[in-house]
Amino acid sequence: MAQTAAVTITLQKVLGVDGLLAGAKRPYALGFIAGRRFGRSKPIPAGAKELDLTAEAIPWKLEVAASGAIPIAVEIWDDQGDAGSKRLGSVTGSLSSPYPTRVHELGGGPLLRCDVFTREVPPAPGAVPVPRVAEGETTRATLRVPNTVIVSITEILGLHAPVSPGAAGVKRAEARPGYTSQDHLGRVYVNSDLAGAWAKDKQLIQLTAKVKVQRGKLPADAKIRWTVVEPDDPTNDDPGFHAAWGAYVDKKDYDGAGKHQGSRAGDNEGKPAKSPPWEAVSGFALASAAATEAKTTIVGDESKVVFHCPDTAGDNFIVRADIDAATQVEGFGAETGIMTMWHRIRVESIRMKSAFALPMDEVPVPFEPCCVQLDCEPEKEVPDQPQMAPKGDDLETECVAYVDKVFSNKSNPGWFCVISAMEPHPLPTKKGDKVFEGDAELKSGGAGANLSEYFEIPGTFPDVDFAELTSGSETVGFNLFSVQTETTGAGPITRCWIVEHDAQPDFTAGDGSLAHAYKVRFNYSPRYRKKGGAVTPGGYGMAAKVKVKVFNPGAFYTAGISPTVTAKGKEYFAGRTIMFTHHSAYREATTGLPKPTYSARIVGTIVHELVHAFGMPHKCGYFDFRAPRDKTCCMNYRPNWMLDDKRNLIPGTSGKTGSDVCGRHLKEVRRVHLEDNKGLAWK
Repeated sequence: MAQTAAVTITLQKVLGVDGLLAGAKRPYALGFIAGRRFGRSKPIPAGAKELDLTAEAIPWKLEVAASGAIPIAVEIWDDQGDAGSKRLGSVTGSLSSPYPTRVHELGGGPLLRCDVFTREVPPAPGAVPVPRVAEGETTRATLRVPNTVIVSITEILGLHAPVSPGAAGVKRAEARPGYTSQDHLGRVYVNSDLAGAWAKDKQLIQLTAKVKVQRGKLPADAKIRWTVVEPDDPTNDDPGFHAAWGAYVDKKDYDGAGKHQGSRAGDNEGKPAKSPPWEAVSGFALASAAATEAKTTIVGDESKVVFHCPDTAGDNFIVRADIDAATQVEGFGAETGIMTMWHRIRVESIRMKSAFALPMDEVPVPFEPCCVQLDCEPEKEVPDQPQMAPKGDDLETECVAYVDKVFSNKSNPGWFCVISAMEPHPLPTKKGDKVFEGDAELKSGGAGANLSEYFEIPGTFPDVDFAELTSGSETVGFNLFSVQTETTGAGPITRCWIVEHDAQPDFTAGDGSLAHAYKVRFNYSPRYRKKGGAVTPGGYGMAAKVKVKVFNPGAFYTAGISPTVTAKGKEYFAGRTIMFTHHSAYREATTGLPKPTYSARIVGTIVHELVHAFGMPHKCGYFDFRAPRDKTCCMNYRPNWMLDDKRNLIPGTSGKTGSDVCGRHLKEVRRVHLEDNKGLAWK
């Protein structure tokens, strides 16, 4: 439909909100104009009768190239913390042609007041009557036709439209003719050329603007003025995003005390490959260029320009095109929707013939909040290998060799691989046989960083490797790193040394090396917390006397692994994941078939391993980013407890791992520069 007007809509005020706020804890508003979301707003004060939207740092204002009804809405929500946000009410309406310039009021209770300023696109000129000049007179009529020009953005190379975002599926996005991200979901890939192929340290789009002379003529000096605008990062404003992560993901929206103060722009962290970030397209000269603006010549009825985008996933921007001329001209400009930078990874899927198929169509979904697009290739079948390694100690070495053998795209930049294998190594005939259950006393040996806890049980059990300790109502599982047997006056005993649970809550995006990922580590034993050489009481808060169950090997073993790559003496995560689908967590022992929970359970594990591929550590100790709060980050281990703000353990938080990441992993995965990972060696 042809544009009939340029309509600028400014949301000003919501009247009558007091009827919605009874009992609200942290109420706020979201605005919508023609499908674009604004806010969240500043918190609505207690007892407020109206909400002044003109006080927001970013005006809730949009110019719409109108060709039909324009929908408008404001929603009032209440942030209820762990319970999530609850919608208290909304006011909706629409503006229809001719979109009269004035203050409009929509809805009833509450009432939305918005200012509308309309410039109608004039009709093309036709025949105009002029007075006839009397015979013998020299007076004449002169017609002066105003110059009116309409600009439209018709093509953006390097921009991709999502396919069913948030839903399972292998195809995640596509280049679509004429798509300009008016749904505000358009993706531009980091390290990518205009065709979507890998290109190190390059991220760009090419825009085409068409010029239509509605009446008059195009001034000879006319150019297209391109302007780039940086909107707010909308991630933390979504009602389904937990407020506890808001300040970490979008710091500028919060004050020093962590209180939300309304949406603010200026969140982008990346840098373009070129400064100023504009480049001429052959045939269309670049007349001028600055950080946020450029001018290009018009040839025929079009102009083109290349914009070099910021190099960090999650950064976003809008580009506007207007007519620019010294001669007076009435111009109607055009604007893209919000475009966002994304990682794009192709995933080679490999399955041993007898291994279970992996639900790879579901795996990309948890990565989308991280601005990661996983394009999973059709499954490739390879011969069976019932055990990856002859014994557990050889697993890492054997996995590295196996991946090198079957990963056909290992030398191609932009590729990860996921392998569906069978078992990691041979298991005992009686998997995880329980050898002791009873009372024990916790003791410690060593000091500082070398302090460890142990307990002793009667009998000789040299092969045990796992124990469950119960203190009060809480039971926690621990691996055992050393077992000593000896004979005492009371008979033989087995001394069991406990492997502490580690946590990495302070991780940051890095170079993909294990050294960076695990640089800052906390360790938790039954009664102590350690950070480096500093030991403080606490840990799992257990009493000295506990109840224990002790098991032989097989009670707890590897279900998935991300074998590393060594480069220049350092180990790196390198986008290589192996899932052991015949693991007891996934396979029915009696039938040999997948358990009913197989798909849901293994998706979280695959996501866990692929997040490692971005150089991220496991066991962050956090809940995931979602509200209501229900699951913990998929990077945690199921037996481990989560951490509070003081890095102390929270009782009762084990066994809640889901498929989503925490807010910290979400933000740091965006910040990763995979091109700098020496283990990947993507050139």
